[in-house]
Amino acid sequence: MEFFLEGIREAGSLLLRGDAAVLHAIWVTAFCTTTAVTLAALVAFPYGAWLGIHRRDGRGFQVFAIRVGMFTPTVVVGLFVYGLLSRQGILGGLDLLYTKSAIIFGEFLLAFPLIVVLTHGAVSSLDRRVPETAKTLGAGRLRVLHTVLGEVRVGLVAAYLAGFARCLSELGVVLLVGGNFKMETRTLASTITLQVRKGEFSQGLAAGFILLVLAVGTAMLAHRLSREAQS
Repeated sequence: MEFFLEGIREAGSLLLRGDAAVLHAIWVTAFCTTTAVTLAALVAFPYGAWLGIHRRDGRGFQVFAIRVGMFTPTVVVGLFVYGLLSRQGILGGLDLLYTKSAIIFGEFLLAFPLIVVLTHGAVSSLDRRVPETAKTLGAGRLRVLHTVLGEVRVGLVAAYLAGFARCLSELGVVLLVGGNFKMETRTLASTITLQVRKGEFSQGLAAGFILLVLAVGTAMLAHRLSREAQS
C-alpha cells in the first residue's frame, strides 16, 4: 500500500511544482487524443449513420471490414502507420515520422472503426420510421442524415468517448511512430513505460495516477450520458 501512496504523493508533487516534462506529457496526451478522435468522429458519424440507414442494401461487407479494424491490435496499427511514414513508405516524403502528427494519424485509425461501429449500432436500432418520415416530408439525403444523427446524439457522444478512452492510454502507436522524445512526443503512457524501465517506479506510478484521473473523468461522463439516455 505504501508503494501506491508514494506514487500518489509523487504525482501531487510533480503537478504542484509544475514539472515541465509531466505537464508537457499531459498536454501531448490531451492534444493528440482530442484531435485524432475529433477528426475520426467527423468522418465516422456520417459514415456509420449511412451504413445504419442503408443496412439492407448490401453493406454487410463494409460493416464486417470496419469491425475487423476495430479489433485489430494497436501495435499492428502502429506498425502499419510506421510503414507508411518511414522513408521507404509511400508517405515518407511528408517527414511526419516521430512527430505529433504521426501519433494523431495512428490514433485516428484506432478511433475511426470503433466510432463507426457504435454509430452504426445506434442508427440501426433507431425506428425505421424516422428516416422514412423524413424522406416522405421531402428531405434530401443530407437532411435525412442530419435528422437521424440528431435522434441518436446521445449514442454519438458515447461513441466519441469510447474512441477517446481507447486512444487516451495508447502505447503501441505512440512508441512506434512517436518515438517517445522528451518535450516532443512523450505522452503519459510512454512516460510510464520509460520510468519503469529506468527503475523509477514512483514516477511511473505518478504518471499512471494522472492518466487514471483522466480515464475516470471520461468514464464518469460516459456513465452520466448513459443514465440520461435510459431516462
